[in-house]
Amino acid sequence: MKNIKLAIAIMLPVIFMISSCGSINFKRDSGAKTVKMPFAEEDFQDNNTYFYSIQSTRGTGSKSAIKSATLTKAKNELAQKVRSQLISESNINQSGEDGGNFSESFNARISDQVNSAVESALLLKSEWLSYGKDISGREEYEFWGVYRIEKQNIR
Repeated sequence: MKNIKLAIAIMLPVIFMISSCGSINFKRDSGAKTVKMPFAEEDFQDNNTYFYSIQSTRGTGSKSAIKSATLTKAKNELAQKVRSQLISESNINQSGEDGGNFSESFNARISDQVNSAVESALLLKSEWLSYGKDISGREEYEFWGVYRIEKQNIR
């Protein structure tokens, strides 16, 4: 009888812990919602002709500042893509015959090409979303933009 009571005393907390430690639905419990982009990523995949960037910025205050921040994000992403392509396409041995190194000029040339290509970024689609007023009473906006660089502009 003593062994049965001991077994029950051990098993009861174990069963309680196992049954109460089920998975938690954080989405339901925290009020989180699925955020969907206003543009389908499938429509703006990088291809042989273009690099694309879909970016957004949410904030209060000047709409032009929010739009500018989104453009900056897009330019940064597009610059990484262009830089990666230029480096992968270039099979240059960066050391000269005399043992000299011209990697500085090579990097400068790539930077110039990246900057030139990024400046040609074109805004294809955009959408403003409004979230109402924040705690301070200021209107909160989100700007979404799809930007594109034509690969032929990468020289």
